[in-house]
Amino acid sequence: MQLFTFYILALVQFLSFIYANIALSKDTIRFIETTGRAVLESEQDLDTPRRRALEDALYLAALHGGAKINGFSSVDTDTSIKENLVVKPDSHILDFDIISEEQTETHFIIKLRSAVGQLKRSNCENKGLKSISLYKPTVLIHPSVPYWVHSLADKLIEDFKISLQSENNLNMTDYSDVALQQNELKSINDSFDYVSLTSGRSRTNYGDYAIVPSLEISKSTKLSGFTTYDSLKIAFDTNVYEGSNYSLNFSKSQSFEALFDSSGPWRTINLLLKSSRESILEPILQKASEHSKEIINELVCKKVYSKIAVNNGKIEVPLGKRHGISISALAVTQGDQTPFNVLSVEQVFENKSVLIPLNSSVEINKFNGKSIQFLGKM
Repeated sequence: MQLFTFYILALVQFLSFIYANIALSKDTIRFIETTGRAVLESEQDLDTPRRRALEDALYLAALHGGAKINGFSSVDTDTSIKENLVVKPDSHILDFDIISEEQTETHFIIKLRSAVGQLKRSNCENKGLKSISLYKPTVLIHPSVPYWVHSLADKLIEDFKISLQSENNLNMTDYSDVALQQNELKSINDSFDYVSLTSGRSRTNYGDYAIVPSLEISKSTKLSGFTTYDSLKIAFDTNVYEGSNYSLNFSKSQSFEALFDSSGPWRTINLLLKSSRESILEPILQKASEHSKEIINELVCKKVYSKIAVNNGKIEVPLGKRHGISISALAVTQGDQTPFNVLSVEQVFENKSVLIPLNSSVEINKFNGKSIQFLGKM
C-alpha cells in the first residue's frame, strides 16, 4: 500500500511538472484571475481576514502557474503510518491588481488579476523586429595579395549587406556610402547645423542599431620542405553601436586562413595540385556567411529596453512600430510593492508607445524615469 501511494505521488508530481513547463513555455507571463476567502472572526477586526483572503488568492494564482508536489510518511507512537502531501507553487507572481473586495456575513472575499510566470530565459525563443543602419565598411587589402582578391572583398561586403536586408526581423536603412563619425554626430545639434538643415545627416535613431563592418585581407607564405604554400589571411570585425548615443553595444570577430596556391620544384606536380578558383572561394564565402548569421542572431535576440517618461498623465516610451512594438505587448519595470510592475501597450505610433499598468492603483508619476523591458515577441 505504501509503495502504491508513493507511485501515485511520483506520477502526480511528474504530470504537474510537465504541465507547468508546457504552460510557461509558450508565453513569458500569463494572466490569472483568482478568488481568495477568509473567515470573519470579528466584525471589528477586518484587516486580518482581508490579509488572509489576499494571501489565499495569491497562493491560488501561483498554483495556476504549476506546482511541486512532495510526499512523505510519518509514524505515530502507536506505529500507524500517515501519508502526507506538500503542495508548493512552482511559479512567480510578478504583479497583481485587486479587481473587487466583498464582505459577507461569514467571509471576506477578494478577487485578483495576477501576472504569473518567469522572466529569465536562456534561449532566444521569441525573436523581435530590430531597426538597423548599415554604414560604410572599412576594407583593408594588402598589396601582396592576388589581383582577384579586390573583387572577392566587394562580394563579401555585398553578401553581408544582402544577408541583413533579407532577414525578416531586421528593418535596414542603407548608409553604406557614409562613414560613421560617432563623435561628430554626438556633438552636433541638428537645429543649428548647416549640413543638417540643408542636406541632412545620416543618423541612427534611438532604439535602433548602427552597424559598421570591417574586412582585412593579407597574404601569408609558409615553406614546408621544398613546397611553398600561399594563403589568404581574412579577418572580419563587425561593431554594432546603439542609436542616438553611438556607444558600442557588441562586437563580433572572425579570422581564418584560406590556401590559394602552392608551388614546388616540380612543374607537373604543381599543375596537378593547383586549386580552382571555385574551391578557393567556397570556404571563404561559407565563413563569411557564418559571421553574418552570428551578427543577425545577436541582433534579433536582443531584449528591448527603454526609459519611461510620464507626459500629461500618460506612460510613454520612445519606441514604436519600427522597433517591433505592437498593441497589447507586455513590458515590466521594477516594482515597489511587488517584484515587478507589469504594463501593456495601449497605443503605438511609429516611434512612440503609450502603456498602462496592470495594477491601476499604482501612482502614474512613480513610473517616470524608470527602466522598462519588453517581453517576448511583441
